[in-house]
Amino acid sequence: MSESDQSEAVGYTVVVGPVTPDRDWIEATLLRGGLSVTLATEGELLATPHLLREPHLLVLDDASNRDQRSASLRRLAAHPALKGVPVLVLAYDADIESFTDALTKGVAAYLVKPVSAAELVDVAKRLSGWMAASDRTERRRRLRRPLIMKVEIDIRSRKVRVPGQMVDVSGSGCRVELGEPLEVGEAVRVILQGHEGSTHVALGAETRWHTVAPDGSHQAGLRFTGTTALLAGKILGFVSSGMT
Repeated sequence: MSESDQSEAVGYTVVVGPVTPDRDWIEATLLRGGLSVTLATEGELLATPHLLREPHLLVLDDASNRDQRSASLRRLAAHPALKGVPVLVLAYDADIESFTDALTKGVAAYLVKPVSAAELVDVAKRLSGWMAASDRTERRRRLRRPLIMKVEIDIRSRKVRVPGQMVDVSGSGCRVELGEPLEVGEAVRVILQGHEGSTHVALGAETRWHTVAPDGSHQAGLRFTGTTALLAGKILGFVSSGMT
C-alpha cells in the first residue's frame, strides 16, 4: 500500500485497483484537486484492514466484468473500516445493466472511463464532503446516503422536462439540483439517466421544499409517492445494500 499525505481536516480517499496507469492517473488527478489519497490493491486492503483509518471515500478503479465487479463490491462492503463510506466506481462498461447493478449494490457514483479530470474531482469532493459534513450523525447516515447521478425532472403541471442531478437518496425521497425552481407540493417524475441515456425508470414524487444555492442553482427535496418508495429503494440500492 502506498500513501500520500492524509489530512485529518479533509479526510482521505482510498483508491482501490490493480497497479496500472489508470490508477496512477486517478491518484495524480485527485491530488491536483486537493484531496489526500491512499492507494491499495483489493488484496492488500482485505489482508490488512487495520491500515485504514476513517477514510471519507473509496474509489474502485475497475477493469473487470460486471460479475467480478459485483463480487469486489460485496467484499469491500464487508470491510469494517468502510461501513458507511461512499463508493465511487470507475469502469469501462457503459451499458445500463452495469450502471444499475452498481446502484443496487449501494455505489454512490458510477463514472465511465475515460472520465474528465474535472468531473472526477467534482464527484470525489462531493462524496468526500458527505463524510466530512458536520451533520453526519448516525441517524443521518442510516436514513440517507449520497447518490450522484444525472436525472431528468418531468414537471407534470408545466409539461416540461428539466435536466438535473440527484445528490442523495433515502427510503422515502431524494434531493436534486436542477436549473429551474419547483413549487412546494408540485408533482414531478424523476427519470433516472445512465451514461448513454435514460434508464427508462421514472419515479413519482412530490416537492417538499425548494431553495436557491449561492451559485444560483436550484435545489429541491422530493418525497416519493405511492408505491414508488419501495421501487426506488430497490433500484437505488437503499434497501439491504450493506453499504449504507
